[in-house]
Amino acid sequence: MNTLVSVLTNPGGRKVNEDYCCYAERNGFGCYILADGLGGHKKGELAAKTIGEAVKEAFTASPGLSPDYLKKYIEHARRAFNTVRDQSHAHANMKSTLVVLLLDGEKALWGHIGDSRLYHFHSGKMVFKTKDHSVPQMLADSGAINQDQIRFHEDRNRLTAAFDGSAMHRFVITNKAVDITSGDVFLLCSDGFWEYVTEPEMESDFKQAQEPERWLLLLEKRLLKRVESGNDNYSALAVVIGR
Repeated sequence: MNTLVSVLTNPGGRKVNEDYCCYAERNGFGCYILADGLGGHKKGELAAKTIGEAVKEAFTASPGLSPDYLKKYIEHARRAFNTVRDQSHAHANMKSTLVVLLLDGEKALWGHIGDSRLYHFHSGKMVFKTKDHSVPQMLADSGAINQDQIRFHEDRNRLTAAFDGSAMHRFVITNKAVDITSGDVFLLCSDGFWEYVTEPEMESDFKQAQEPERWLLLLEKRLLKRVESGNDNYSALAVVIGR
């Protein structure tokens, strides 16, 4: 499998970066992970790192691409998360979002929980994005607001699901793997990133950049022009399927 990968993560205007990105590629498979520890919950950075590293560990031990493989990785992360959470009362309210992408060069499969997103681009155009587990997403689904209004809705931070160590029935996994071709692009990002960058801008900047590191830098440049002081952590992980 031939991929180009770039990771961008920044604390923004906060003292602590509660976002965590990592990935592993093994035996022709790839696993790409982004987690965002929830603000307002103690030990968000610990939650995100614990989950991310546990998914990576499970994938590395047994790489594959299917809903069952992904469920196995998530279950391993759930057990690791609960072990850390149970070590201290200070960890009792740990929570995080999570996005996981699996690739094998011909197929892609992903799952998510919370409001960190995955975008899939084909032939330079966005063909898919995950739906947030949030109050504004529910409003958009009902027709009360449009999709663009999710970005800065007053209830933007009210999530309807997050990784908290409980049963993972809310973790959404694609029903079957999706065909991918050379030049396809995936973007995993936290809300502190996608809030400030629109989907048409993602498309136009990739057309200009053509490779993931420069793409993320162009998008970050847009973000930095728009954020106010004290902005949230922002992170993105970009994967380009090699030509």
